Order: sequence, then structure tokens, then C-alpha cells
Amino acid sequence: MNKKKKSGRAGRIFLTVACILLALLLVALLLGLMVWERLLDGIERVEGTQSTLAPEVIASIENETDPTDEPFTGEVLRPEDVTWSTEPVETIGKDDKNIINILLIGQDRRPGQGRQRSDSMILCTVNKEKKTLTMTSFLRDLYVQIPGYMDNRLNATYAFGGMPLLNETLALNFGIHIDGNIEVDFSGFREIVDIMGGVRIKLTNREAHHLNVNNDWALSAGENLLNGEEALAYARIRKIDNDFGRTDRQRKVLTQLLEQSRSMTISQATTLLTKVLDLITTDMDNSQITSYVWEMLPLLKDLKIVTQHIPAEGAYKSAWIRGMAVLVPDLEQNRQILRESLLD
Repeated sequence: MNKKKKSGRAGRIFLTVACILLALLLVALLLGLMVWERLLDGIERVEGTQSTLAPEVIASIENETDPTDEPFTGEVLRPEDVTWSTEPVETIGKDDKNIINILLIGQDRRPGQGRQRSDSMILCTVNKEKKTLTMTSFLRDLYVQIPGYMDNRLNATYAFGGMPLLNETLALNFGIHIDGNIEVDFSGFREIVDIMGGVRIKLTNREAHHLNVNNDWALSAGENLLNGEEALAYARIRKIDNDFGRTDRQRKVLTQLLEQSRSMTISQATTLLTKVLDLITTDMDNSQITSYVWEMLPLLKDLKIVTQHIPAEGAYKSAWIRGMAVLVPDLEQNRQILRESLLD
């Protein structure tokens, strides 16, 4: 009888302790969710259709030409010489639960300016089944179809219609479905790198020389810890090679920042988020961001990072169209390369 009483009392104590622990866990979870929501509320939002530019500004962009004294080896084409594929486009990532496509947009916007051309466009594709993160740079001089506008460079798309039009353009030309966009201007990029304590980048002799001559710095060939200003200058280098080299440097910076973030504690990551989130702009709401974070968190430790660029090698031709030096892509070939690299 005494044993039964003791057993019953022990059971009640266990149940009481379990209830208290559960209650504390729920309180902690609720507090955590409240903190997380407050962090996300600091992000600048873009909702619905973004404002269009004045007709005269659109005409100025459409009629812009490049200096004719720049070295150029491509053929001169008329707009009607470029024909586009009429085959149905298979959209990568649409209705595919294993694929998350987030587009990172960098723009050269000075204080007081409105929306500008997109200086960099990097598609970050997480394949949950393959456990890969593929960073795909879309070069800004790609000559593409832009819904509602004349064919033009890809970077003009963002100036014309912001994130929605850029999403449409990538879907039309390359068969990419964008789940969400994250945009940061150059000042925000500098701050993010500084907040993370800099970024370690291995510089070539030419890169170090170019940065030193143009900025009166004392960087050296080999590994350097670059601050925000130095990292931005590095990511924008184009004169020593070309835009392909520039986008390669951008992906190197992002890859290294991601690698540095993997070793952060929860406390360090939270501190970083409180400072970084108000430096970005997105078209995703809090629930979307939270959902993607929960999906990707279990993958971060083992996520393999792969990088590439579009147009791919051998899948484009250089041309001079309407006074613009552009890259005319072989759409079907680039679409196939994207399908193979992102899905297979």
C-alpha cells in the first residue's frame, strides 16, 4: 500500500515537473518568436507592383549607347537580327518543394536616388534533396526580352519595373521561378561586411595592384582581411579582365561570408541579424522568410556551395545592338545548363 502511495506521489511530481518544463518551453518559444518577428519587422518591404519610371526616364534608358572608343570585337546586329526561342519554357522551381530560388540584387544607388539599374543579380538556389546551394550570376549586359519594353540589357529591367518585372524577365528568358528577392545597395553591403568583421579574400597580384593604385591602399597579393569598403571595391573590379571576372569576385565574397557565418553561435547570429536585417529590402513577408529559414537551417552545416554564371561559356555571342555592347545568349542552351546544374 505504501509502495502504491509513493508511486502515485512520484507520478504526480513527475507530471507536475513535466508541465512546468513544458510551460517554460512554450514561454521561451513565444518570446523567441516575438524577438524573431521584431527582427523581421526591421526589413524594408516592397509590396505588389513597384512604381514605374517617368516616360522620359524610360526613353533615356532605352536609347542609351556605349562609348564607341571602347575595345569591342563582337558583330554589329540590328534588333530584328535577334530571334528568340518560341518553345514552351519549363520553369525551374515552380511547384517544386525541393527547390528554393532567392534572387540577390545589388544596385548602384546613391543617397537621395530612386530605383536604379541592378548592378548585380545572383540567384541562390537551394536544392534540399541534393543539399546544394548554387550561386548563379546573371550578367548585367545580357540582351534579353523584357515584357512590355524593347529588348534591352538585363540590368535595365530592374530600373523599369523593379522586382516583379525582373522576376518575369528571368522566367521568360531562362525559365527560372523566383520565390523571393533580397536587395541591398552599396552602402548596405559595406556595412554588412564591417558588421561581420570583414571578409577574408585571396587577392591576385593584378587585383591588389588595381585596388592600391585606385584607392591609395596597401593591400598585398595573397589572403587579406578586407573591410566593407575594400570588399565592395574588390567586388566591382572589371577593368583588369571583364564582367565575367567581376561576377566571379562577387560570388567569392558571398561564399566566404557564408562560410564565416557557419561557425557563429546562436548569440552571435542573433546579434548579426539585429544589425543586418534593416539594411536590406525584400518582397517576402515574415511568414515566407520564417518558412524558408526553417527549411534551410537543417541543411546549413552540410550544404555544398557551387557557383556559375549565365551566359555560360560557349552559350552566347558578343554583339553591338542599338549602340550597346551586349551579350546575346543562346536561350535554349542556357536553359538546359540551368536545368542540369540546379535540378540534376
